Amino acid sequence: MANKEPIIIIKFGGSILTDKNTPYSIRNKVIESLISQISDNCRTSNQPKLIIIHGAGSFGHPIACSYSIQYGLNQNIPNQTLGLAKTHQSVKNLNSKIVDGFLRRDIPVLSLTTSSVFFQRESILKFMGINQIDSLLDLGIIPILFGDILLHDKADFSILSGDRVIYEICKSLTSSINSKYEIDKIIFCFDQDGIIISNAEKDSEVIHNIKLKDLELLSLKNFKESIDVTGDIRGKLNEIKKICELGIPVQLINGLKPNLLIKALKNEEIISTLIK
Repeated sequence: MANKEPIIIIKFGGSILTDKNTPYSIRNKVIESLISQISDNCRTSNQPKLIIIHGAGSFGHPIACSYSIQYGLNQNIPNQTLGLAKTHQSVKNLNSKIVDGFLRRDIPVLSLTTSSVFFQRESILKFMGINQIDSLLDLGIIPILFGDILLHDKADFSILSGDRVIYEICKSLTSSINSKYEIDKIIFCFDQDGIIISNAEKDSEVIHNIKLKDLELLSLKNFKESIDVTGDIRGKLNEIKKICELGIPVQLINGLKPNLLIKALKNEEIISTLIK
């Protein structure tokens, strides 16, 4: 389909929404700032439509870790299925806070429960939500999805990261012949200025532009450890590489710094990492 409408996918990392090491902590000012920037952008004419994905942060990782949800069903772990349900409900609580923030500003958003539109059959991840996303975008509503539990066949389960959700949406939209939308870029908002590399001459530095083929050559700075059942920065980069292989540029920005998100949405020059 020619002349598809551009959309931008925004990822709110759990590391900026919460303190992952403190269960159920929430950074209200950061969330309000991100929502405010997106709301202002939505009121600007001729801006691409948006899809928002957010991480689970301290609403998901600590409780999932305590029940080893990421490793699947283990009969030796007491009350593990109760932990599965608690993990899902906790992440939904974080999602509700984000959705409510947009609705208070009269920005129409609607949450698609990730565990209801994804399912794993054997080793194949199935995404059944592309039609819902198309319909919401047609209506001028911002779809919001999030890192969540993932149900499998044969009575098993695991965790589905927000980064993997983004890749699956990108793959579905890119391959769809019926969707009238195409992804212009992905903006990852996390707690660093971009990809930070070790340098023999300096302690560390942000790499501003990099090609996909050069990602493996980077010597990444060691970030402060936190509880994360979906992988570290390397795991994030693995999903980003798959996204870039679809021909979609990815920009990593510091979501804790004011007004960087709205500038990224408008393609203004900021400190960040752009991967092509």
